[in-house]
Amino acid sequence: MNFVSFSFAALFAVALLLRLTTKRRSGFFLLALLALSWTFYAWHVPSYLVLIFVSTLVDYCAARGIEALPPERPRARRLLLLASIGVNVGLLGFFKYAGFLAETTRHLLGGSDDAFSIPHIVLPIGISFYTFQSMSYTIDVYRGKLKAEKSFLRVATYVAFFPQLVAGPIVRATDFLYQFDRHRSIRARVWSQGAYLVIRGLFLKVILADHLGWVVDKHWDRAAGEEAVPGLSLALLVFFAGQLFCDFAGYSSIARGLAYFLGFRLPVNFDAPYLARSFTEFWRRWHITLSSWMKDYLYIPFGGNRRGKLRAYCNLFLVMLISGLWHGAAWTFVAWGALHGIAVALERMIGTNRAERSLWLAAPWAVVVQLTWILSMGWFRAEGFESGNRMITRALADLSDLGRTGLYQAFEFADMSLGWFLIAFVAVFHLRAWLAPHVGESTALEKAAAAGAMLAAVLSFNVTGQQFIYFQF
Repeated sequence: MNFVSFSFAALFAVALLLRLTTKRRSGFFLLALLALSWTFYAWHVPSYLVLIFVSTLVDYCAARGIEALPPERPRARRLLLLASIGVNVGLLGFFKYAGFLAETTRHLLGGSDDAFSIPHIVLPIGISFYTFQSMSYTIDVYRGKLKAEKSFLRVATYVAFFPQLVAGPIVRATDFLYQFDRHRSIRARVWSQGAYLVIRGLFLKVILADHLGWVVDKHWDRAAGEEAVPGLSLALLVFFAGQLFCDFAGYSSIARGLAYFLGFRLPVNFDAPYLARSFTEFWRRWHITLSSWMKDYLYIPFGGNRRGKLRAYCNLFLVMLISGLWHGAAWTFVAWGALHGIAVALERMIGTNRAERSLWLAAPWAVVVQLTWILSMGWFRAEGFESGNRMITRALADLSDLGRTGLYQAFEFADMSLGWFLIAFVAVFHLRAWLAPHVGESTALEKAAAAGAMLAAVLSFNVTGQQFIYFQF
């Protein structure tokens, strides 16, 4: 079940009907919303419902216990927090990284020790997202930023809220729990904004991301194989970078729109990341809720920039390394995170992250930032280092030979033309975001026209029905 399935449409229709026919703050509405959210989660593997229940229950009890303990007992409070973090990280570590650790250990031992071989484990959907979300609740209570919620129903609904359960945004309890008490009437402006976000997200997903994915899937093996095709590797990395953005930003947009319909507001998760002029700015625009989570719950507790420059550089690298491992249990993701960790620390060291840079320095550095991101997609998508390294090496060769061959030298011109045509829409979205400070935000008329065109495209063109990429994380 996902956002573009009939089963999800039926489930959401029930939730919307309850939204329209029950009191906004009624316990029945929250109970029904939780039941629907758990149904959505259990649709994948029903037995995994125990995981999200245990995670929620542990954090609920830990938060209540932390708040009940007086400040004079810091050790007991800290032990409850560590218990909460231990359970959450333990569940995430087992289901997501046990196989990776076993495979790595067996490889280090020569690949022959069956004692380190474990059966294939199906990854629970959304576990990387709701685990971080649930942990942030307990941590914020421990820090005194939030009062412990007395109602388990509210905490469980917050953790399992189905529009954003599987792939974010990662919502803080401080930004969500208070919304249960807000009394809002049904307003046309809210519904129109929700409809626009849903239509925009569907267009990004089923038109741009899925069709870019079709091109990438069709030619990736050949581009990563032994036979080199001039221009193909670089083109596919550009296409995949566009696919990844459209897929994930599309999910986030749909989630925000559906939440609007149900009377909730979710944070923005993407802000035109391909306009970023530094690596630091890129991560403030890409997967914003994860970046801010990493900053508040890892970078600052590690010491941030309070313990000298060298420690700050190490903290930046470590956080990005963890971010890479968060994305996937594979050494390619570790390398991907390490690359961006080095990049963020390096630009902090040489000062190219500063907003006051002159244009002659900002422009070329922006090109470096975007090219680094595009090239890193070789590791992000590849199944192993060999194919990933080959894609990156060939893309670099394509860059050096760009003036002579061009990107259209790749085989099957029609497919490449489709890819570049779709990438042009990604550029249009970013161009509009770039123009916003100069000409103003989109007017209601502009949004209506854009929504009509995007909806017509969604209804008119066949889609490949690909799964959302971030479901695997």
